[in-house]
Amino acid sequence: MKILAIDIGAGTEDILLYDDKKQNIENCIKMVLPSPTNIFAAKVKAATRQGINLFVKGDTVGGGAFSHALYRHVEAGFRVFMTENAAYTVRNNLEQVKDRGIEIVPDSGPKNFEGETLVVEEVNIDKLRGLLRFFEEPLSDVDFVAIAVQDHGVFPAEMTNRRFRINKMRELLEKSPKPEAFAFKENEIPSYCLRMKSVVCASKRQLPNAPVLVMDTSPDAILGCLMDPAVEEADPVLAVNVGNGHSMAAIVSGGEVTAVLEHHTRFLGPEKMEKLLRDFADGKLCDEDVFGDNGHGMFYLKKAPGFSNIEKVVVTGPNRKVLVHTDLSAHFATPAGDVMMSGPVGLVEATKRKFLHG
Repeated sequence: MKILAIDIGAGTEDILLYDDKKQNIENCIKMVLPSPTNIFAAKVKAATRQGINLFVKGDTVGGGAFSHALYRHVEAGFRVFMTENAAYTVRNNLEQVKDRGIEIVPDSGPKNFEGETLVVEEVNIDKLRGLLRFFEEPLSDVDFVAIAVQDHGVFPAEMTNRRFRINKMRELLEKSPKPEAFAFKENEIPSYCLRMKSVVCASKRQLPNAPVLVMDTSPDAILGCLMDPAVEEADPVLAVNVGNGHSMAAIVSGGEVTAVLEHHTRFLGPEKMEKLLRDFADGKLCDEDVFGDNGHGMFYLKKAPGFSNIEKVVVTGPNRKVLVHTDLSAHFATPAGDVMMSGPVGLVEATKRKFLHG
C-alpha cells in the first residue's frame, strides 16, 4: 500500500511517500519543502517591486504570508484582481476581501488587463511526479492521497472564526472521540471547509483514481506524536503541537481525546506555556479564559486526569523549543525518525484508520 501524505503548513510543506513494502518507514521518501504560501508571497513581493498589477486565479489555498503580501501590494497603490475561488484564500468572507481593496472578477479575468497573472495551487503532485521520476519512484500506483491544511471554515457573521473553530472541534469529538475524527474522506468534508474541498479537487486533477483524505494540520501532528515508539504505551498522554500559527494540546487516554486546547503561538512564552499546560491537565482552565487571552478556546470531554498523572508529555512543531525553557519533562516526538514527519505520519495513520479499519 502506498500513501502520499502531504502536510501543508505556514512554514513548510512536509511530504512522506509511505510504502508498506519498504522494510522500515525510515526508508520511505521524505521531503521538507518551502510552504506554498511563502512561495506565492515572494511572487507578490516581486510584483510590488516591479510596480505591476496582479490577477490571481486558481485554487483556494493557505493565506498567511501570501495574504499579507497581497495587502501590502494594494497599499503600495497597485491593483489586485482575484477570482472568487482564489479570493477565499484571503478571507472566507468575500466582503471582507473587498474591504481590503482586492477586486473580485470572473474566472475569465479583468477586461483589458495589463500586469502579471498568478495561478495559485498548493497541491503540487504533478511537480512531485516529475521529480520522483528521476528516482524510479512512480506515483501512478499510489493507493491514497492524504493532505493536511488549516481550514478555519466559513463562519457565521455573529461568531468569530476562533469560536467557530473550537466549537466545530468539540462537535466532531463528541460524535467520535478519536484523533481521526478530525480527518475526512473526500465525500465527508463539511460544507464550511472551502480550502479542504479545494484540496480534494486539486488532488483529483492530478491523481484522479486515488481516494483523498484531508485533515487539519494541528490534529494530524497530534496523531503523529502518538505514533512515536516512546509514546505508544503511555497513558494518559499530553500531546502538544507548537506550530507557527497555532499551538494545540490534547489529552489522550485509552486512545480517545478527552480534552483539547488551542491558542496562538505568538502569545505563548515558556512560562505561560508551562502554566497553561499544567492548568489544562489539572482541570483548572476554562474556555472563556483561553478565548479572552486571544486563543481559540478549550474543552474537556472527560474529567481532567491531573498533571501528576500524565505519563508522557510529547511535543512536536516548529516552535517546540519553547518547551526547552520550562520545567516540564517533555519528549520531543520523532515519528519515522524525524520531527518534521509528525504531520505526514499522522496522516498515514488517519488514512489507515478511516479507509482500512473504519
